[in-house]
Amino acid sequence: MMPIPAFFEFECPVKTHCGHRALDHMPFELHAMDVAKPLLIGDAPASHAKRWHPVVNAFRDAQMTIGVVESIPTDDPQTVVHQLAAIYRDKDCDAIVAVGQGPFIDIAKWLNLVVSTGQETLDVFAAGQAIPRSLKPLAVIPSAAADGYELSGFLRIGDKTVASVNLMPQLTFIDPRTAGQPDDVTMAETGLVALTHGVETFFRSDANPMTAVYARTATRLALDALHQLAGTGERDNDLAWTVAHAAALSGCALGCGPCSITHAIGQAIAASGKMSAAQAMGVVLSYALEHRAATNGLDGDALWGLLCDGDRYARTPDGQRGSAAFTFLRSLLNDLFDRTDGQIRRTLQDAGLTREDLQEVTIMPDQPAEQGDSGANATIMAHAWDGRPIR
Repeated sequence: MMPIPAFFEFECPVKTHCGHRALDHMPFELHAMDVAKPLLIGDAPASHAKRWHPVVNAFRDAQMTIGVVESIPTDDPQTVVHQLAAIYRDKDCDAIVAVGQGPFIDIAKWLNLVVSTGQETLDVFAAGQAIPRSLKPLAVIPSAAADGYELSGFLRIGDKTVASVNLMPQLTFIDPRTAGQPDDVTMAETGLVALTHGVETFFRSDANPMTAVYARTATRLALDALHQLAGTGERDNDLAWTVAHAAALSGCALGCGPCSITHAIGQAIAASGKMSAAQAMGVVLSYALEHRAATNGLDGDALWGLLCDGDRYARTPDGQRGSAAFTFLRSLLNDLFDRTDGQIRRTLQDAGLTREDLQEVTIMPDQPAEQGDSGANATIMAHAWDGRPIR
């Protein structure tokens, strides 16, 4: 049972619409926020996958004036943000609707900061200036190719990370028409990030019964999707839908609280260019959790209870539940590795990283990880490199 802290705060400002024709509710919700001229922006994948048209069509009878900019690149965020801000101001827009995922949503959050505060760079916010609550309305329409941060309070541009609950979008719409149908590797990566955020948030030092609800559900949905992708669960037609929900819930659970050491190591490894942050987190997760359990920082029984159903938990002897949880996570990666012909990695070594590469991995000082030191990081990465259990 999770202990209830003597004091805790919980805030999730994201109002979510999910389901078939969820997009049809968007004009009403924006009207309720006194929005008259939203700027609709979308990334290239959204345009290419035809996820853009249902969003535009949702405004057909809305009696609203909309601005539309699609196929926006993400390789030069600063230039893009300044160009979009000029369009936003020139057309007298009063809200942003962002269709896309990953780095593009970071661009949308930065754009909202620029047009809401007048600050043209992130420097003052990265230096600690508070982000006001008076940001313009932001609606996010993610896909199943999400990176799990879209609905969070994190904004990551280059080596700068800004965190605030006020960066979380006010609205999100998860609709089958915009969830898309990414390939299995992409969906597996989304699922791995959602799983990492769900599990790590559940065991975060400031965890409370409210975050636990989001974290547990995100974890279960992510596991459901990953088992289907690994071929160990019956595959249904709504797999992308499940993945999109897992990512959305994990972002809400993450909020703007301290990120885990799994997050920080995953981002640092991704900087090597040899594997994505999603896959790095998926590989590192079990070893980071096992290290915490070995140092009495995590209850292995509670972890097994989070990952499995009640019957399986009861059938596992008391002294084996922690090790069963770590084995379970690694077996899932092994199954994904087999199912994707090695495109989902089991270890850091699978990705081509050498032991020398690991020595050069640097955890950025502005990565708000809540635990871990250089010795712990080195131990976790060493075991994640060749797949050796920590104990």
